[in-house]
Amino acid sequence: MSSPPQVPNLRLAASLFGQQLDPLREREWLVTNGLGGYAAGTVGGPATRRYHGLLVAAAPPPNARWVMVAGAQVQATVGDEGFWLSTHEYADGTVHPDGYRHLAGFELIGSRPSWTWNLAGQSLRGDLWMPHGANRTVIRYCNDGEAPVEVEWQPLVTLRWFHQLVTGVRPVDLEQTPDDRVVLRHGDAPPLTIDHAGWEFDEAQDWHWNLARAVERERGFDHQEDAFTPGVFRSTIQPGDSTSLVLAAGDPADVSDVEREPSAEDTRAAELVDGSTSDLEARLRLAADQVLVQRGGRAHAALPNTVIAGYPWFGDWGRDTFIALPGLCLATGRTDVARAVLVAYASFVDQGMVPNRWPDAGDTPEYISVDAALWFLHALEAYVDATGDSEILEGLGTAVLDIVDWHVRGTRHGIRMDPDDGLLTQGAEGLQLTWMDAKVGDWVVTPRRGKPVEINALWWRGLTFAARALESLQWDAGDTRELADQAATSFARRFWNADTGCLYDIVDGPSGDDASIRPNQVIALAVGPNLLPSARAESALAVVERDLVTPVGLRSLAPADAAYRREYGGDSVQRDGAYHQGPVWSWLLGMYVRAAVALGRTRRDLHWIEGGLERHLAEGAIGTVSEIFQPESPFAPEGAFAQAWGIGEWLYALQALRRAPP
Repeated sequence: MSSPPQVPNLRLAASLFGQQLDPLREREWLVTNGLGGYAAGTVGGPATRRYHGLLVAAAPPPNARWVMVAGAQVQATVGDEGFWLSTHEYADGTVHPDGYRHLAGFELIGSRPSWTWNLAGQSLRGDLWMPHGANRTVIRYCNDGEAPVEVEWQPLVTLRWFHQLVTGVRPVDLEQTPDDRVVLRHGDAPPLTIDHAGWEFDEAQDWHWNLARAVERERGFDHQEDAFTPGVFRSTIQPGDSTSLVLAAGDPADVSDVEREPSAEDTRAAELVDGSTSDLEARLRLAADQVLVQRGGRAHAALPNTVIAGYPWFGDWGRDTFIALPGLCLATGRTDVARAVLVAYASFVDQGMVPNRWPDAGDTPEYISVDAALWFLHALEAYVDATGDSEILEGLGTAVLDIVDWHVRGTRHGIRMDPDDGLLTQGAEGLQLTWMDAKVGDWVVTPRRGKPVEINALWWRGLTFAARALESLQWDAGDTRELADQAATSFARRFWNADTGCLYDIVDGPSGDDASIRPNQVIALAVGPNLLPSARAESALAVVERDLVTPVGLRSLAPADAAYRREYGGDSVQRDGAYHQGPVWSWLLGMYVRAAVALGRTRRDLHWIEGGLERHLAEGAIGTVSEIFQPESPFAPEGAFAQAWGIGEWLYALQALRRAPP
């Protein structure tokens, strides 16, 4: 079935396909279900991460995830000749089978990955999707050739918590039902139901030993696992026909309404991209939809009310949510979702703080950030300005007032306003409270205690919005306006560094003022473009452009700094130690574009932006935005392969570019 013409189709270059596995295992695909569940893998076939799987269920949503099926062993037969479709890597370096050699193409049709194999001139196509709002994966094979094709399919079943690789034999209960379903159960994992209507099933329980996860090995983690197979599913597909398997988390009764055609998902994708001004924007809109999820329910029953910070390992984080929200929702016209997210988080405001994260298991949020509440105010302001929905303030006005009051008098972790200059200070031993939050054991890599530059620009911006919001409610806002004026005056005086021609990263830190050239100053320029005299703002932006700007984001530290790391890699200690000491962060590109446009840059000045975005969408995880990149050219993608604030800020960057003068 062809997808609607308005759905973007991203096709990988034909030159990638042939005899080389590496280009295909370096590119990944991602499908999500609106609950926090997903399916993901490499284009070439081998699962290289513990997080890869054909069905990773969120039960309960959105953060409790289970790798139900890690992959499959698949073979096709045309006449008397057999062809492997799958590829796996083993701990001893063996690559078997070699299905990647028959792979002739890969494309992303809307949100749906599609593979094409060339079987000695016979074309077979495989599609995969997840019905929105359900922990299910549908895998469909289509015979586009002229001869019958028999497909044999063996699932590699793991039924494990998504952070934990498991080795050794584990007891798996197997049940066959009269209505063509196989049900597998193990431990605390949800049951796995395989609906195989149209396929024969031959039970032959077995194990696949020593499967390797190459990226985990590179990251210094355990990197082997063993997988169970219940047997072989077989189907003969006639020319022009197709057949599907459905993988579902839940008992058979939970999967009675299986959708075996992608029409509903393609229609939904078409609706999401309607109104896009370019294929790039359309593709980013689909990426945005992947991170908007429902906490505590089925996605089709209610609007998304939270944001997955990043796939494959992040859950929903407050800071990431509100940095990303204007781009994810306001730039895409999904204002009802923005409202739902704001209202949901407002109910968790505690001592003037917004939760920074929820655990993977459980519902008790953590309050360990100085900026989540400030980004909440920033997103709320953007929402009110974009929609004119002042009524939301009637419900959230108390939360706004609590945030201001608690920050003035002091809340957790040393977060308080300094009455001498009206600036926000923060910090407690052993905690990392800003977005530069890497920590290794007791080592806080970039503690940034004191008065960080972006925190105080956000503080000023939050105060100005709070004053406006309180006035609209006819509440007294006099003190708030005075605090905003004091913060603005102090910001311009305290943060300017004449020696570097840009802004201090921190003032009044334990060791004094920190002159490190970091991208936090461009965040300040984006949220507070009028906090500095224009000449100083221009100078700071020029330093950022000289030292930090790349085609896909901003470096986290200037290369001339002694602490700069030219390469990101190694084990977890090495990576976390380098996390904010050089690697390029995708989300900061949006902040740079906003600051640049506010300071008068034109579309001609910024013409290179869209080219960098388009190139990245065909690398890493196809069609979405990576968390970070290597600090040096060619800026290879690293970190989480789909990051919410990168997606959101790239969408916001496109919107800012449209507003820029020619």
